[in-house]
Amino acid sequence: MKTLLPLLLTCAAFAAAGETISGVSLVQQWPWSESVSVDFTVSGWDEPERSVREMTVVAYDGEDEIGPVSPLALAGDTVIDGDGAKHIILTPTKDAALRARGRIDRFKVVLSSEKVADEDVLYIVFDLSKEAGARGARQYVTRNALTNGVWGAWAASDDLWRGVDAGEGPRDNVVWTGLADDERYFREWMAFRRIPAGAFTMGRSSGGPKKRYSPSSRVTISAPYYIAVFETTKYQFRLLKNGKNMNTPDVMLPSVNDSCSTIRGDSAPGGDYDWPVRRGVDPKSIVGRLGARTGLVGMFDLPTEAQWEKAARGGVPGGTAYWDGAADANAEGADAILWYSGNSGGVLHRGGLKKPNQYGLYDVLGNAYEMVLDWQNGGVALAATDPVGETCPSPSYPQRRMLKGGKYTNSLGECTLYWRSQNPVVLPSRDGGCGSRFVLNIAPYGIGDLALAAKNVKSNQQEGKETP
Repeated sequence: MKTLLPLLLTCAAFAAAGETISGVSLVQQWPWSESVSVDFTVSGWDEPERSVREMTVVAYDGEDEIGPVSPLALAGDTVIDGDGAKHIILTPTKDAALRARGRIDRFKVVLSSEKVADEDVLYIVFDLSKEAGARGARQYVTRNALTNGVWGAWAASDDLWRGVDAGEGPRDNVVWTGLADDERYFREWMAFRRIPAGAFTMGRSSGGPKKRYSPSSRVTISAPYYIAVFETTKYQFRLLKNGKNMNTPDVMLPSVNDSCSTIRGDSAPGGDYDWPVRRGVDPKSIVGRLGARTGLVGMFDLPTEAQWEKAARGGVPGGTAYWDGAADANAEGADAILWYSGNSGGVLHRGGLKKPNQYGLYDVLGNAYEMVLDWQNGGVALAATDPVGETCPSPSYPQRRMLKGGKYTNSLGECTLYWRSQNPVVLPSRDGGCGSRFVLNIAPYGIGDLALAAKNVKSNQQEGKETP
């Protein structure tokens, strides 16, 4: 039998958040539970769309304040994003001050909320087994909650990469490492990491064969976005597609060899979903179903090459970022972060077994190629904002998307940030290792400049071409 902290709950608890929180009640959980249900209602939400507020729960014994309850003692709707009935589970024995207090004769709580800065909503987690709006279907991982240990293990970038020459990256990044050991994130849960807006130099100016390296270009991503922490797994793909074959031994491996049409819709020139001429996705596609399942219709897609590389770089602006395939790079360093021909044993691996980059993304290099929206070997507009690449070069290439990051059978030189797939492929199934990693665009991705992309495509592919 569990040891329970003696509590005498008051008939009502109190809210300290103006007009937005009401109807607060406390209910002891039975049978033989140490936890207390804190139910409340949020109304009059006046924050901008997709803003969030983090809840604070202050405990009292009558009028005697005990203090704020530890985040470790709280679960449920501790981060809110709109009106409605909310539910928090408070476990007193997980709070040091409540344990030290002993018997509490008149236990009550005061609730308040504080707006979370956009940049501090580091991750968003979706439970794909639940419909949009269901309790727990969408959860926000804030910097505060993560560093307080609510979500398990985490690390700072400077600790994660201590002693590793990874370039001058953002040393204040907080990386969630605990999810890599949790099977739920390879099954029904899908986690996305925030990537900030900003300018960076993508590609590489020299050192690679023509068309195999993305050319060096200065580009700007105008709005922050979220990108999946792991490559899409077979379980997640099947759950969204038809819910079949969910228990095969390989369900946690990346889903590979799926066509662009299956992922986002018919992409033939002139088709309804012909990127970049048309920006929508087929509601019946995997990405379309993901939007419907999460209630964020039209906000998910494959990344553009620019979005993919900005995320893959981990915020490191220089030429050496995570792993750049430099000639003097050693295999020992590569073994820590990617699966390639030298260590994979010729097979695909489950995600999260190697070290993440400075944004906490796993397997951006090696293991499986990752499809992006840009057409195969297409140009990137120089000095562009939100580049989208050029339009389809030929009606005979309806599926020919660029593949990034290398795969488990590639050499180290091909598992780089800016390498483009070596062989054009009409269908990813002919490549044998093409996966996907989705993005969540919380603001519409810019329209790009198709005329500028077309104008610069030839000069942009010349080896050594670089812009300021």
